[in-house]
Amino acid sequence: MKWIYSIKNRMTIAILLMVLFVSVFVKNMLDEENVSDLTTSCSTIYQDRLLPESYIYHLSDFLYKKERLLDDCVSKVDYLDLSEKNIGYNTSMDSIMVAFEETYLTPDEDVVLSDLKENIHGIYVVEGVLTGGGDLASFDQAKEDAEVLIAKAAKNLEDLSDIQLTVGKQVNDDSKRIMAGSSILTRFETAILVILGVVINALIFGVISSRSKMKQRPHLN
Repeated sequence: MKWIYSIKNRMTIAILLMVLFVSVFVKNMLDEENVSDLTTSCSTIYQDRLLPESYIYHLSDFLYKKERLLDDCVSKVDYLDLSEKNIGYNTSMDSIMVAFEETYLTPDEDVVLSDLKENIHGIYVVEGVLTGGGDLASFDQAKEDAEVLIAKAAKNLEDLSDIQLTVGKQVNDDSKRIMAGSSILTRFETAILVILGVVINALIFGVISSRSKMKQRPHLN
């Protein structure tokens, strides 16, 4: 009967080791998935949140420069003298808008960015009027229209910045959730290792103790 007892213990240990192997394997698979998710989150924060925020900053700066330029002009002659500088602003703004549109946009961002494009296009149209013909009255009206459109575009950028903060917080919360899940899995794996270690240890010492007693019986008789 000793061989039956020994096989049962070996089978039990083999099953426990298999459970351990499967648990570690599943844990590693989940860890790889978590690492992939964290990598995606970090990439999202940089590519789709930090870069757009820098675009928003630079666009705001160019709008401010345009506003200052208008404030410095009291006549069409003044504006024409500064028009070359303004053309440089427009070129830079167009490049930034193209880069902005290539980032991932939430539905809210897409709506606000479309409105921003319309307002910037409106600014360009009015600036064309400022450099064209007309009397002082038309110049003053065009200048006022440009200031209104600049204010609207600035509000669009403010809304986009608020969205960046909201979405950035969501990405951060997702990263924390992934880390928390990975921590729980690690604790679970550690608990399994401890339990299996105790059980295997008890089985091994149980077999040794049983064999020791069986060897001692002839001497006791």
